Amino acid sequence: MKLSLFLIILAGELTFSCSLIISFSLTQSHRSDYLISGPKQIEKLDEGKINTLLPNFLQNDLIFIGLFRDSWQWSDGSRSSFRFWNLMYNDEESVSSCAMLNEKGRWTSASCTEAHPFICHDGTNPMILITENRTWEEALYYCRHHYHDLVTITNLEEQTWVQEKASKASTPYVWTGLRYTCTLGFWFWVSGEVVGYKKWASPEQVNECDMSGAMERGGGHKWFKINDEEKFNFICSPS
Repeated sequence: MKLSLFLIILAGELTFSCSLIISFSLTQSHRSDYLISGPKQIEKLDEGKINTLLPNFLQNDLIFIGLFRDSWQWSDGSRSSFRFWNLMYNDEESVSSCAMLNEKGRWTSASCTEAHPFICHDGTNPMILITENRTWEEALYYCRHHYHDLVTITNLEEQTWVQEKASKASTPYVWTGLRYTCTLGFWFWVSGEVVGYKKWASPEQVNECDMSGAMERGGGHKWFKINDEEKFNFICSPS
C-alpha cells in the first residue's frame, strides 16, 4: 500500500545542521532507497521538535522516525538494515519468503520451493593480519613478497573482513593499501582500484605528503590519514 508521507532527513553529522522535509509517495520497503545513511539519518522526535519542524503538522499526517520492525534475516541468522529491493517490489504485499537477485542486481523475492541458480559463500575471512610493527612502505614490501598486496577495501563486505582482523591487532591502527599521491593530489589503492567506497573518520582532515591510510583497531573501524613512517600492524590480501 502506498502512503503520502513526510520524511525528515538530517545532515547533522556534517559541519552544518539542517532539516529537510520531503513529501512524496513510496512503499514501506523503499525507504532505504531515499534515506541518507548514518547514525542520525532520521531524527528522534518529541512533541517540541515536531512543533518546531512542522508548525502546520496535521494530526492525520504520518511521519517516519528512526524506529522500524523487520522480519528479514540472512540464512546464518544475522540481520542487517541494508536493503537493495527492486524499486517496484512491495514487501508488505509479497507472500514470498526467500530473497533473490534480479538481472540488474537488485533484490526481489520468490517462494523458497522454486528452483533457481544460487551463490555459495564459505564464510572464511581471506585477509591476513600481520602482527609485526612496520612502516607503511615496509608493510607494502612484506605483503607483496609473502602474499599479494596490502589490503584493498572497495565495498562493505571487504570492510567487514578487514575490521574483523583489525580488532585482533596489537597496535591502535593497522596499515591498509590506501596511499595519498602528493603530486596528483588524490588517494588511491596500491592494487590499482579506485577509491569508491570510503569510511574516513575525518574527511575534512588536510591531505599531506607521506600520508597513508590506516584503519583503527576498535571504535567504528574508520580510516585515518597517518604519516607513513609510523609503525603498525598491517593486513595483507591473499594471493
